[in-house]
Amino acid sequence: MRRISILPFFVAVVTLCSTPALAAGVSDLIKKPETWFNGPDAVRITANILSHQSDAGGWPKNTDTVSILYAGDRSRIKPTFDNKATTDELRFLALRVHAARDKDCEKAFMKGLDYILKAQYPTGGWPQFYPPDRDYHRYITFNDNAMIRLMVFLRQVATMERYSFVDANRRKAAQEAFDHGIECILKCQIKVGGKLTAWCAQHDELDYSPRPGRPYELASISGCESLGIVALLMSLDKPSPETIQAIEGAVAWFESAKLSGTRLEKKEDNSVPGGKDIVVVNDTDSPPLWVSFYEIGSNKPIFSDRDGAAKGTLADIGHERRNGYSWLGYWPQKLLEKDYPAWKAGQAAKKIRIVLVGDSTVTDESGWGGGFKKLLANNAECINAARSGSSSRSYNAMGLWKKALDHKPDYILIQFGHNDQPGKGADRETDPNSTYFEQMGRYITEARAAGIKPVLVTPMTRRMFHGDKLQDNKLEPYAEAVRKLAAKEGVPLVDLNTRSTEIVQKLGPKDSEELGPVVNGKHDSTHLSSKGSDVMAMLVIGELIKAVPCLAPYFNSGFHSQK
Repeated sequence: MRRISILPFFVAVVTLCSTPALAAGVSDLIKKPETWFNGPDAVRITANILSHQSDAGGWPKNTDTVSILYAGDRSRIKPTFDNKATTDELRFLALRVHAARDKDCEKAFMKGLDYILKAQYPTGGWPQFYPPDRDYHRYITFNDNAMIRLMVFLRQVATMERYSFVDANRRKAAQEAFDHGIECILKCQIKVGGKLTAWCAQHDELDYSPRPGRPYELASISGCESLGIVALLMSLDKPSPETIQAIEGAVAWFESAKLSGTRLEKKEDNSVPGGKDIVVVNDTDSPPLWVSFYEIGSNKPIFSDRDGAAKGTLADIGHERRNGYSWLGYWPQKLLEKDYPAWKAGQAAKKIRIVLVGDSTVTDESGWGGGFKKLLANNAECINAARSGSSSRSYNAMGLWKKALDHKPDYILIQFGHNDQPGKGADRETDPNSTYFEQMGRYITEARAAGIKPVLVTPMTRRMFHGDKLQDNKLEPYAEAVRKLAAKEGVPLVDLNTRSTEIVQKLGPKDSEELGPVVNGKHDSTHLSSKGSDVMAMLVIGELIKAVPCLAPYFNSGFHSQK
């Protein structure tokens, strides 16, 4: 389970980028002390809140669910996740259950939680409301931090003691929904010229592409909603390399998108409705501004009237939209000046963990594991759990796989094949197209279930020659099974079999002898010497970074200079 702490920064972001809550609403009440939820005011307000719950399980927006008892047709209530609706009502109910063991509240809470879980798309995002319509509300909605608020709530359900009344299956589902939401966020991040930037306020629910909202909310990179996403990613206790890369990319984009030397000013103008107008004026002493919408590709600010035509400046649009929408703000300033540097400093003390699993050709003593460890940077650590003589079958049977998972790595590299071949005994042998394929598939499934990212490695070639040519590659059926499995399961692949075959063939029979040790006066053509470990580790790391580019910063200059 991913343990997370909510940053105060996130609260500030929601306040800045979302619609203000109703006065003295449920958002204020959930800040009350626990004893209040067992008192007479809480009983009365609880009845009101319950009356506003829709048949689907959620609550409406921009509605006073606290002061007024709803007596209408509940089937006509339109639940939503917009403008803080639903999540704060559920938090109130949870506090009431925790304080007073209120069964009606507990039942209503479960209904609301199920509503949120049901609303999540297979791609990991949430629409603005559920069931969605065919308009822009159906898109994955970061606008007004709708999806981010849902994810923070689900994380609380999964991890906080306050929600201990929720059954284990639902808490597990909440954690899984949160994790799937993180995956969705990473897939939605907009890339321009090969560089990660930030996010649109809405993204397609099928292919993650940027989508427009209302006519004046064009598909673009958001200078405001992206902030809430970054805050959530920064609050992860143990962010993955992909997540760190996403944060770094977004922060770099915020830096590139700031507008310096200007400020907003509200001036008196009797010629316009209301007698006031918002204008942008030059001011070299003002802190930088950001706009709500940036053109994808050029990074130019976008402003628009209700006709949807993109304009380059705030002055280019009409008075009504110019004054009726938050086009510019100082939103990322605190992120860049305080929160990101503090997060970065905290990350410097953390290390990514990689576990190696396999046979003797992976161990530190006679495989490429020792060379692999030499090339790790200071922000990474490696635990080599490989065992000499093991096969994909026997490694699991000996309980070694469970021990490997117990190390709780971020990534686990898995290579078997040498001892899976015929002649190794019934307790080790596997068939590449059936039992080997199935066992390697189980490793993938179980690693993922433990929150670990598996990487498959094809078995390293043996260095046995007929003249100047390598002998027939008897490990190829196992290597091909791994390639097929990686493609089927969407797992990163290190094709060490192909790469090691290429380099050994290039070296030839004489020079390739240096890659292995000398045992009893004979050159070992399977295992590796110190030099061989270094050479094969270079191949492994090179392929690993191709498959998982975000791992590049975790290997030192020794690797990058030798490539």
